[in-house]
Amino acid sequence: MKNIKVVLSALTAVLGILVGIAPYTFAKVCGMASMHCHKVTAPTVLVFGILIFVISAIQTVLLWKKQ
Repeated sequence: MKNIKVVLSALTAVLGILVGIAPYTFAKVCGMASMHCHKVTAPTVLVFGILIFVISAIQTVLLWKKQ
């Protein structure tokens, strides 16, 4: 059961990276630099993706050491 938690936590970290890069790669935001989606939405999604990655990576390390 503990191995499943480590794997799911690592998977969440990978998904956090994918969320962070999504607006810049495969789910492009609008191209106009003055638009709200380009100025606010893309950086916000990037910050939340990084936050998800960092928290999940810390959780993965803590769960790995607990075993």
